[in-house]
Amino acid sequence: MALRWVSVAAIGLATASATALLAWLVSPVAPGIAAVVFGFTALPFGAMLGWILIIAPVTADQTYTSGDSVESHWTTSASSGTAIDLVTVLGLTLAVVAITRVDPPATLLLTGLLLAAFASFTARYALARHQALSE
Repeated sequence: MALRWVSVAAIGLATASATALLAWLVSPVAPGIAAVVFGFTALPFGAMLGWILIIAPVTADQTYTSGDSVESHWTTSASSGTAIDLVTVLGLTLAVVAITRVDPPATLLLTGLLLAAFASFTARYALARHQALSE
């Protein structure tokens, strides 16, 4: 396990070093200060990335925990599917707006996005519930 934590630290340092190098190369004024600030800022995020890649797959249990219920599993499943649906809807909407060059009001777009989210979650939750209860 110690080797895994050393790997996490190495990934964190590599991420911070790469970020610092990029900041040093791009910064027009005071590249040294920019490299230090961005390097220290990126270090915790690099360590989190290392933890996600190295530690989490080994320690995370994919089965239900004792506190989870079937309904919470349905909700989690529906929420994750809704996120994918919203990204798809946003991408298609952006493509249509870019191609047609119309300028719809932001309230219309946000209302449509909320309605799509509600519809997607409701449909996915109902489908997960129906599949679980019909087995």
